[in-house]
Amino acid sequence: MKKKHLSDFKITHLKFKNLNQFFLEFKKPSFKKLNEFEKIKKINLVLFKLIDKEKTPCFLLYAVMDFIASIKEKKIIQKFSFHTFEVWLNQFSNLNFEKNYEIRGKIAGKYIPRDEYQQMFPIGMGKIYEGSHFVTAHKSPDLDSTISSFWGWLDSFAARVGKNLHFWNVPGGLPTSLIEINLLFKDIFGEEVIKLAKKKPTITLSSRDIMTQEGMILKNHEDKSIDIDRENRLKAVVVVDNDGNYLGDWRSLDSEGVRQIIMLLNNCLRWFENTMHLSLISLFSKKNLNIKDMPKFISKVFKTKIENCEPAQEYSEKQKLYLNDYLEKVIGVKKGLKATFEEFSQTLFNHKVLAFQDFHKIFSILKKSKIFDKKGKIIENRPKIFSYLEDLIKNLTLALQSIRSYIEKLDIALKIKNKVFNYPPHFIYPDSDVEEIKMKLGSRSYLTVNLSHNNKHTPIGIVRSMDLNQRFLGTVSLRDFCNLDEIKLPSYFQVISIIDHHKTKLNTYTPSVTIIGDAQATNTLTAEIAININDKYSMHQMSVKKVKEMLKTKNLKSSVYFRLLNKKNIIERKDNFFIHPQREYIEYLHFLYGILDDTDLLMKVTTRDVEVVAKILNRMKSIALKKDVEIISLNNIKKDKNYSKNAANKILKNKDMYSLYKTVYVYREKEIIKEIKSCISNKPANIFSDVKEQNGCVRISQTKMFEKNIKYYKQKKNLLRKKWIEIATRINREKPELDLHMHMISTIKSASEVFKGLDLKYKHFDELWIWTADTELASEHLKSFLTSFSKSKELENNNLYVEFLGKNSEIFEKAFTESFLDIDKKILNKNLNMAVLYYNAGSINSRKAMISPYLPNIEN
Repeated sequence: MKKKHLSDFKITHLKFKNLNQFFLEFKKPSFKKLNEFEKIKKINLVLFKLIDKEKTPCFLLYAVMDFIASIKEKKIIQKFSFHTFEVWLNQFSNLNFEKNYEIRGKIAGKYIPRDEYQQMFPIGMGKIYEGSHFVTAHKSPDLDSTISSFWGWLDSFAARVGKNLHFWNVPGGLPTSLIEINLLFKDIFGEEVIKLAKKKPTITLSSRDIMTQEGMILKNHEDKSIDIDRENRLKAVVVVDNDGNYLGDWRSLDSEGVRQIIMLLNNCLRWFENTMHLSLISLFSKKNLNIKDMPKFISKVFKTKIENCEPAQEYSEKQKLYLNDYLEKVIGVKKGLKATFEEFSQTLFNHKVLAFQDFHKIFSILKKSKIFDKKGKIIENRPKIFSYLEDLIKNLTLALQSIRSYIEKLDIALKIKNKVFNYPPHFIYPDSDVEEIKMKLGSRSYLTVNLSHNNKHTPIGIVRSMDLNQRFLGTVSLRDFCNLDEIKLPSYFQVISIIDHHKTKLNTYTPSVTIIGDAQATNTLTAEIAININDKYSMHQMSVKKVKEMLKTKNLKSSVYFRLLNKKNIIERKDNFFIHPQREYIEYLHFLYGILDDTDLLMKVTTRDVEVVAKILNRMKSIALKKDVEIISLNNIKKDKNYSKNAANKILKNKDMYSLYKTVYVYREKEIIKEIKSCISNKPANIFSDVKEQNGCVRISQTKMFEKNIKYYKQKKNLLRKKWIEIATRINREKPELDLHMHMISTIKSASEVFKGLDLKYKHFDELWIWTADTELASEHLKSFLTSFSKSKELENNNLYVEFLGKNSEIFEKAFTESFLDIDKKILNKNLNMAVLYYNAGSINSRKAMISPYLPNIEN
């Protein structure tokens, strides 16, 4: 039987069972009738229940992503994402902190005491930061930065670093040209995880990142405004219709102005009531009262124009204008103040306020009343007359009460605010940015956040001015960089966590977790932290019985024995914490590829790098075999100046290790040729995509090639150079401060060369391309670089020469003569305004360690 290696280990994808059965609920008419927000809440509740019922240990990230993909594929709802679920989890689930944390742990495959995450984030003593948290890679991200930021995001999500959302940011998007992106992300977690990454070069916050439900109450438009004024003066009152759609906000400052408008009409109604009382008494006091007198009475009172009633005549012109707008624009009385009380009554009838119209109709049926005889004369019967008068007055009172109830509704109050005072509703959407929020907020105490669908808006939260005025609104973690040249951060962000292996330049406002290590890859540092945590809680798929059996084994290696003791401690603790083996294996697989990419297959490594790689491989193999093993030991390698190199050689010759890197590097060899062809054919290409802007004035990129690629490269190199110069020229126009551009052509070993341990002497040269802007400052920057670079130890005993390929050869020649080593110089008229420095292949292959230290800095 063929021995299986790590590349043969199959990562199983856990999916939620019977999803289609759950989705049947979403096809029912009752679901389809819901507004968008209610649909989202239903879907999130289903997802929560699926997560909650899964037994631990579990790693549900793939299952969650599959659920989200299914929702989109079946077009159940317009928009749904991982962050949609996190919003619900934080603000609408009503879960306590512990349950929320447990759900996060199930998704992340890592449920551990929250304080363990202090190794990555400053969250001691239960600290949770306001707003959302971003974990970001640097711009033009490489594999190292992409991987370290991904796991930083997942850990921040599991730890709940921020109160709101947790984002993974990869400026410009994932480097999809790398085979590892599909291998490590798409194939393992599905297409949806690629969409999870934000691609912004500038991190910004939106409404959903700072919104809350705290202090927010929803009120129906039928509720009385006066009751709300008494009960909820300090609350954010959001008015909705019977379907939950947003109508407006009722603020404490609104009440006084709206109340004054309502009182203008109430005074007129009170005048009508008093006039009616007096007129009725006067009418029924009349001698020889006849039913024929009634039309004149009705006409006198009901046909009075509102503008002619006593209070209206005393109003100022401004008050009359307000009252007219109120009648016309809000209640719908077409003639406004010029309308009669009868016309006013009819309008209210159209609004289903019937009592006033009913009172009016009483007079039209008086002839049927028992207080008049057949000739229409009043019957002198006091009890009947006063009883009838009492009924009339009661009906009038009820009519006016029904009117007041109608005009006291929030619906009417909002219309007064909007149509009389011309204060339309001011609200924001979940994606509204901070600047838009501040502009709309003005002096208001809050703004409502509305979800929009089919021209309807559903309130989902509020953004309060007191929150927006905080010094910091969100937090950021940096992975694989530690300066703000790589990404733009608004002042309302604070950086709280950094893991990097480059030089550092950053001020933080509060104590941060900052890990700057002497390693060739950031994933070396992240792996160290992960291993330290995982060893406390991971069982490596081993059963209790297996652990006990292995502890009895004789002649166990000490490293294996101590790992087994850790597992024994885990068993004896009997707690609920876990790290799922699939999570741990995938995490290590990612770290390994990130390290291999940044070290050029362990060609440039520190002791820290190789020792971490050995630990990763031993743990991956242990998980695969379901028992603790050690496939690589570095103990027998002498700790001298060659230790790192010898350790790397041993690791690379390991068959398990070879099984992992072989596929990727064979693919890369073929891909280089495709990329060159695409570039010179003006097709999208990534040949120059590995680029960094440094020190405010330099842009330096790198293309790594294998020996098999060199022959084709030499045939097309001038076409490639021409394309590169076009890019450099365009970037310089857009950013004039970047006036020194460089590109490295670096040779790296192939997988087979590495595995066989071949120490090849290449016949070709590697190259450093140089282009400068046509300015004196650019020339000074070039000379500064050449002066510093000439002192590099990599140039000692190196075969160097330089070519000048364009019309500006004299400028380059002068700079190299004055500021660089005495080397051969060739002037070739290739119509390419650039210089190319040649050196031994493989001798200068690290941009970070071998070029960056010598670059000019505009701040110096």
